[in-house]
Amino acid sequence: MSGVSEPLSRVKVGTLRRPEGPPEPMVVVPVDVEKEDVRILKVCFYSNSFNPGKNFKLVKCTVQTEIQEIITSILLSGRIGPNIQLAECYGLRLKHMKSDEIHWLHPQMTVGEVQDKYECLHVEAEWRYDLQIRYLPEDFMESLKEDRTTLLYFYQQVKSTPVSQNTLNAELHPFSAGEVLRNDYMQRYASKVSEGMALQLGCLELRRFFKDMPHNALDKKSNFELLEKEVGLDLFFPKQMQENLKPKQFRKMIQQTFQQYASLREEECVMKFFNTLAGFANIDQETYRCELIQGWNITVDLVIGPRGIRQLTSQDTKPTCLAEFKQIKSIRCLPLEEGQAVLQLGIEGAPQSLSIKTSSLAEAENMADLIDGYCRLQGEHKGSLIMNAKKDGEKRNSLPQIPTLNLEARRSQLSESCSIESDIYAEIPDETLRRPGGGFRVLKEDGYPTTTVTIVGAPGGPQYGVSREDVVLNRILGEGFFGEVYEGVYTNHKGEKINVAVKTCKKDCTQDNKEKFMSEAVIMKKLDHPHIVKLMGIIEEEPTWIIMELYPYGELGHYLERNKNSLKIPTLVLYSLQVCKAMAYLESINCVHRDIAVRNILVASPECVKLGDFGLSRYIEDEDYYKASVTRLPIKWMSPESINFRRFTTASDVWMFAVCMWEILSFGKQPFFWLENKDVIGVLEKGDRLPKPDLCPPVLYTLMTRCWDYDPSDRPRFTELVCSLSDIYQMEKDIAIEQERNARYRPPKILEPTAFQEPPPKPSRPKYRPPPQTNLLAPKLQFQVPEGLCASSPTLTSPMEYPSPGNSLHTPPLHRHNVFKRHSMREEDFIRPSSREEAQQLWEAEKVKMRQVLDRQQKQMVEDSQWLRREERCLDPMVYMNDKSPLTPEKEAGYMEFTGPPQKPPRLGAQSIQPTANLDRTDDAVYHNVMTLVEAVLDLKNRLSQLPPEDYVLVVKNVGLNLRKLIGSVDDLLPSLPSSSRTEIEGTQKLLNKDLAELINKMRLAQQNAVTSLSEDCKRQMLTASHTLAVDAKNLLDAVDQAKVLANLAHPPAE
Repeated sequence: MSGVSEPLSRVKVGTLRRPEGPPEPMVVVPVDVEKEDVRILKVCFYSNSFNPGKNFKLVKCTVQTEIQEIITSILLSGRIGPNIQLAECYGLRLKHMKSDEIHWLHPQMTVGEVQDKYECLHVEAEWRYDLQIRYLPEDFMESLKEDRTTLLYFYQQVKSTPVSQNTLNAELHPFSAGEVLRNDYMQRYASKVSEGMALQLGCLELRRFFKDMPHNALDKKSNFELLEKEVGLDLFFPKQMQENLKPKQFRKMIQQTFQQYASLREEECVMKFFNTLAGFANIDQETYRCELIQGWNITVDLVIGPRGIRQLTSQDTKPTCLAEFKQIKSIRCLPLEEGQAVLQLGIEGAPQSLSIKTSSLAEAENMADLIDGYCRLQGEHKGSLIMNAKKDGEKRNSLPQIPTLNLEARRSQLSESCSIESDIYAEIPDETLRRPGGGFRVLKEDGYPTTTVTIVGAPGGPQYGVSREDVVLNRILGEGFFGEVYEGVYTNHKGEKINVAVKTCKKDCTQDNKEKFMSEAVIMKKLDHPHIVKLMGIIEEEPTWIIMELYPYGELGHYLERNKNSLKIPTLVLYSLQVCKAMAYLESINCVHRDIAVRNILVASPECVKLGDFGLSRYIEDEDYYKASVTRLPIKWMSPESINFRRFTTASDVWMFAVCMWEILSFGKQPFFWLENKDVIGVLEKGDRLPKPDLCPPVLYTLMTRCWDYDPSDRPRFTELVCSLSDIYQMEKDIAIEQERNARYRPPKILEPTAFQEPPPKPSRPKYRPPPQTNLLAPKLQFQVPEGLCASSPTLTSPMEYPSPGNSLHTPPLHRHNVFKRHSMREEDFIRPSSREEAQQLWEAEKVKMRQVLDRQQKQMVEDSQWLRREERCLDPMVYMNDKSPLTPEKEAGYMEFTGPPQKPPRLGAQSIQPTANLDRTDDAVYHNVMTLVEAVLDLKNRLSQLPPEDYVLVVKNVGLNLRKLIGSVDDLLPSLPSSSRTEIEGTQKLLNKDLAELINKMRLAQQNAVTSLSEDCKRQMLTASHTLAVDAKNLLDAVDQAKVLANLAHPPAE
């Protein structure tokens, strides 16, 4: 067992090459052991020895000893080998033996810090310290040839698996560098590779393991049997391979393959093993499952290795490089709620950090240590890039000091970095539109820019001077390009304490950046509006501070995402209205904002938002911006003229405001997130616009489309938008109140005699086709009004004055804002009787009248039954081909004197359904998916009348899922079809998507009118929409069949 040396204390090592001759004693700086806590750490490492006492070293240290000193002492001791050249590749890992908890210890951490931060979480005996190779050079295969000790140690680390229990360090974390090699090979890859590959790797390890064995030793049966019994073949070959081959055959294969490597030395076997394994396994990288924060969270596999930081979205794609280690300037770990954390990497030449969200703080710290180690290994400086690596916890729990002249020492590294090349923002050369001073553009009355006004606090202008003594800084809210942003308390001249946000400017900022920093404050001096962030004061002496109102709810985008389940449509419209009022104010003073988005809007209260971040403040600090050579602007928010001609006017602000409204109604989603920046202008030029959000009222989306008019002069002005949004807000608020009232109020049921407990009467239908009528004043109001509505509302005319659907060419959709009021009976029926006899007569007359209505309703039910059966036969001609049941129920015999049912209204776009082609349908995925879709439509038809309104979505969702499968099967077949047929097929696919959208709209309409008299009409519209979808699916099948015939892919059915 190894001895215990004197306590370590700041060992300074010049070289790790062990000199020849007897080892010299370790040079130790004297330390008063009695005044410091002394500990003995047991550090495990890899070894070829089967003696457990040679697989660890006891290190005596104090609580002030750094982790790097412990690593150095083990490497200098010679326990793992002589002449170590790559000492910077080693790291120390703390592992909890009873769980998967892993902590990589930063070299600058002290033993006391490890004890306070990690060891206190579990019993001390359950922790184990492991010496590992974690950081590999970029050309590690060549570098390891120069360092034999590190090469063999890395190989021992690679090949160690849970199969071998001879060493104390057999258990390894599955994602550590090198451990994924042999460990993952035996556990994950060994069963997947070919027998030849597994045989080669096993014989290489066999040759290395028995490096002194003659090349023909295994030819002897006794030697082979000794190998099987004493060592075991499981150490070299996969168990599945041994089970699949006969013992005699397996032995012969080993003997033949071993002869190929019998002449190799130990190092050559190791290198050959690495080269072979690298063909199908990543042997030099670690993989973390995490989320990239880029406006929205993207779940990726983050690959960290000698070639930099890369992301892997799927196993079939190549990793995309996010950053190289030489570009990284700072590393920071920030804890989040629910145990999660964010790792922020400062990138050189980028305005914001690369933010990575992890599932735990320990995982973020392990990634930070890995990245910092590679930066030390490949970078020019050897210091740590982790900000406050040793005192981060103390700083987080303590209040920051007021910035002084040594602010440079606390400079934020995050501001010198930006995220990877964002797919949301792109380069916009804008040299002519913005001068270094920043600021807004002054416009003419026609809305077009004239001269640029540089606002930089001219002498003699108004000063918002504030004494630094009146501001108390608290915690840090964030950091940006100019400096840190603090939460603070400001005491005004009246003695009132106000919560404020304080932006600071770094001391080493250039004069140009200081002017840009001050330009925002000067701009905000001139603004006074209840929905614009208010400037509280400025401290112009260095370090410069800008003091503004503090809003605890934060940015609107984050607020919408957090509260999307509780926010209602009227509240979202209210937010849009308030921002519009702020923009109308800017319009009145001839200013353009140029960056209207939810990220630039702050939430003052659940009912109030404020527009902020004017000028370069948000322009620099926004995490979504892509750094370009001259300027960076949000492409996907901008109007066509701004993208094409760098033209920014009030009209372009209107466009951006409409995009901001779209963000609000989409609960913070980013516009055109499915497109790249370079593709946006092409989409806009074709006339395509953002789709309507699910909860957006149609009238509001119509207003958005007006704001997205290609011609700037045709877009509405903000003053007009304020009026329109005010009306929409009031309308949505009234609808919400009405819906809440309907949810609380349910009309009492009228108890009738038993004989009359039947369905309520349906509106009567005329037995003739009325003459066509035309409403010249409001053609969109030409739809049939049910008789029940006309009877209860004196303002509505008789249904005779409206054309029936039978002669109407167009049936417009029912508007969600048309709220009708209906009574159970007509008002003239409630004549107060003068005597008991008269009351009895009225009751008898009402009974006769009710019976007539019920008889007429029963006749209509018979007609509906016939009509529905015809619809079913049209929907799927194969379903009722063999159905011999009569179409008329037995009760129909009593109604032979009836003149006949009225003609059903013709279905718009009705198509004569032709039978499908007579082809062999074996393994025809398109045909089977069409049949499944038709069955889903039939299921919707059969269950619609039985389901409650809230369950309509289930049957519609079933239709949508089957439609997705159908389109997917067509997409798989499309490349093999002639190009001349693809246009028709793709057009039919788009039509099916529109049919599904129409079905969803009809479903929502039916849910909204479930308690009104329009319920049955809305259900019929759902059935019609589903029928149309089924017919178009059949047309898609016909188009595919026709294309298959042209491509000689179709075959006649078997005899």
